[in-house]
Amino acid sequence: MKPLIGITMNLEVQPTRNLNILDQDYAKAVLQAGGIPVPIVGVESAIPDFIKRLDGFVFTGGDDIHPRFYKEKPLPAARMTFSPDERTRFEVQLFTAAVAVKKPVLAICHGAQLINVALGGTLYQDLLLQVPKAEPHGPAKSGAKVFHPADVIEGTRLYGIMGADTIRVRSSHHQSVKNPGRSLKLSAIAHDGVVEALESRGKNFLIAVQWHPEKTNHDRFTKKLFKALIAASKK
Repeated sequence: MKPLIGITMNLEVQPTRNLNILDQDYAKAVLQAGGIPVPIVGVESAIPDFIKRLDGFVFTGGDDIHPRFYKEKPLPAARMTFSPDERTRFEVQLFTAAVAVKKPVLAICHGAQLINVALGGTLYQDLLLQVPKAEPHGPAKSGAKVFHPADVIEGTRLYGIMGADTIRVRSSHHQSVKNPGRSLKLSAIAHDGVVEALESRGKNFLIAVQWHPEKTNHDRFTKKLFKALIAASKK
């Protein structure tokens, strides 16, 4: 049986309705790896059923989490576009419930930051402002693509999946993990010191990557990452 993989969606808040929106590349990556993608609508009352019925989860990219969620105030000079608080609250609850029953989780970009915050970690609100030596991690103009190397830490679960010391990743972010949350450890880092991946200190499958593997579906490391999620979700 192919496992059912729940995928979180962006939230667009309008005056008369809320819209959930999903980039199909996440679904295509799950399908390519052998899973069945299931878009998750942001309705809190449905969380128990999502946890019961779905075999694994992908927490997707998006805009910036408001600093209030990690007990900070927005820095006046930081460039931020806030994700709706409704999305943040929903996904924190969903993640907490999924981890409680040890469901496999792959978190991507905003998703990686979300789970870090959910576990008590903090973020750099703006890399260019707070980490002056940081290399470009996002496009300077719309439509541009940014790639850079990331060093995978030997002995981590991610290293076991990738089987390589260094991988090439596609980035599109201006924030990153500052202090890792509870029960998380580093598993990859960029050459400028920016955190590129975290994972669980325990045996449960929980990997958070700052890059966008769904945008490089022909890349062998992308395939390995999503296939590892599918394999964990079959157990």
